[in-house]
Amino acid sequence: MENFVRSRALWVSVFLGGLAAATGCGGGGEADSGSGSGGSGASAGTGGTNLLGGANSGSGGSGTGGLSGVDTCAGGPCANHSGDMTFVADGVPESIVDTFDTGTVNESGTDAAREPAIVYPSHETMFPINVSRIRHEWTAGDGNTDFELTFEGPNTTVRVYTNEAAFLPDAPSWLPSEEEWDWIAESNRGEAVTFTVRALEPGTDDIWSSEPIELYFSEAEVEGAIYYWSTGTEGIMKALVSDPTPTKFYTDPAAADGDKCVACHTLSRDGTRLAVGYDGETLREVSVPDRETLVPTDNTERKSAWTTFSPDGELLLVAADGVLTLIDSDTGAPVGDNDGLVPLPDGKVATHPDWSALGENVAITLGTSGGNKDVEGGEIAILPYNDGAWGEPEILVPNAGGEDNNFFPVWSPDSAHIAYVNATGKSKDALSAVLRLVNVGDGTVTELVRLNERVNNEDGVIDIGNSMPTWAPSSKPGTFWVAFSSLRAYATVREQADKEDQIWIAAIDPDNPDPSYSAFWAPFQSVDEGNHRAFWTHTGEDEQCTCVDECGDNLDNDCDGTADEDDCSECQLTEICGDGIDNDCDCVVDDCNIEICDDGIDNDGDGLADDFDPACAIVK
Repeated sequence: MENFVRSRALWVSVFLGGLAAATGCGGGGEADSGSGSGGSGASAGTGGTNLLGGANSGSGGSGTGGLSGVDTCAGGPCANHSGDMTFVADGVPESIVDTFDTGTVNESGTDAAREPAIVYPSHETMFPINVSRIRHEWTAGDGNTDFELTFEGPNTTVRVYTNEAAFLPDAPSWLPSEEEWDWIAESNRGEAVTFTVRALEPGTDDIWSSEPIELYFSEAEVEGAIYYWSTGTEGIMKALVSDPTPTKFYTDPAAADGDKCVACHTLSRDGTRLAVGYDGETLREVSVPDRETLVPTDNTERKSAWTTFSPDGELLLVAADGVLTLIDSDTGAPVGDNDGLVPLPDGKVATHPDWSALGENVAITLGTSGGNKDVEGGEIAILPYNDGAWGEPEILVPNAGGEDNNFFPVWSPDSAHIAYVNATGKSKDALSAVLRLVNVGDGTVTELVRLNERVNNEDGVIDIGNSMPTWAPSSKPGTFWVAFSSLRAYATVREQADKEDQIWIAAIDPDNPDPSYSAFWAPFQSVDEGNHRAFWTHTGEDEQCTCVDECGDNLDNDCDGTADEDDCSECQLTEICGDGIDNDCDCVVDDCNIEICDDGIDNDGDGLADDFDPACAIVK
């Protein structure tokens, strides 16, 4: 029997300010990437779902921990609804359901003028299950005022009925409540859902249908915090991807220097340090979350454009005026020969450094000129590093000549790929900028077509300045996430801008022919500001971190900043008793009690009971 609920209409006021150019102290924004540290404990790995015809993209591994094997969403158990559910918005008569059930249905493609068309989100967008405030917008079709939204997934079919009295103020649109999101997204996590809009023609029983689109939902919450620069505050804002609004992190609004402008920021992978260009392009490093100044420790000033921390956070590589300098992140003192200067090829400038989680390589832009807010003739290079010694740069993406430019390289969480930007001409404010993915092992470059060119369900949209990529931290293999800046339009809420970009997010599965999914607008932003240089790192509240790294997967499983460190474990299915090692990576050493798989008790003390315990998978 179908469930029926009258939902409360959700209203959002949107104010479009002038689309002024983003100036920012220290100039235009550009980005690094990061990952970091979080809480202990993680849920057991799950299998993948085959999406878009590519290889399985699920998360694996044998990590366990404090979640007792239960998927969590927003800090509680995820919804697991099944069957049909109907929601009717406030102010909409309940008779609308019968009207749509008994009307004459015209299939999509019958009459384009009368049919609704989905504007946002775009076809083949993947959403984190912990991001519920997603605007759904469509065109009405000639004269139509009553609408049925259908979300059909493998576990639930949800229908939402609304009309112009219940719309968000500016267009035919709908924002899901938490309960509606539970039915649509959480209950179909890791799966695809078909979204269709149908419209009732006034004065008739004719029903007109949109072309359906496919939406995807992540298997687990996407954790971590995004630190980004905002034109509105001229400072660093912080938001979880699930937050409704951001907070200003630095400079501290309550501090004496709260009005100082900062930009060009980087965070350590363990999430405890922030490096910024302070009051211009002067290096300052502060602690997170206390915001206490760490560097400079005296009156010495160091110029800084772009920075990256070593995985353990002990070193900071600073790029300024095309030169790289290695310093101690505690003292600010130069590290290594030649006063910390990194040797570079003659006639080259280096910028946009990004240190891999494995610690053995730094990705850089190696250009012919520029080096702070702009670079030309860029190619993507890997700079080997070993205990204070730098190797020769190895070109991964060469320059194609002419005005070709490659810049902003950032390592994927597993250090297997680098996302970077390609453009024609200078890097700053390049309208032609697009994101690409390069395989570090063989140098294969892959276009990210959906991410770069699909906007409001239109393909082939170009010259929208897609730039400044940063990866979300991940402790498990599978689908990863990239935040980036773009000038693109956001539904009808915000037109395409000339210079003032905002933050967009897209899922990335390197195993798919097009690794990217369509992008969505980061919903914690204000639409009347320029927002860019997103930097995504773990927070202490993240719950998917394991207690030990798993050897050989190149991922920072325990979220301490470094991947595959010396005390990593092979993460076997069974514990070896008496060796003092957590062999099965369940956060308990020598847990040799035998799990009974049907008594509801955690017999072996690993935090997992019965079917949630990997030991029971062996028994079965």
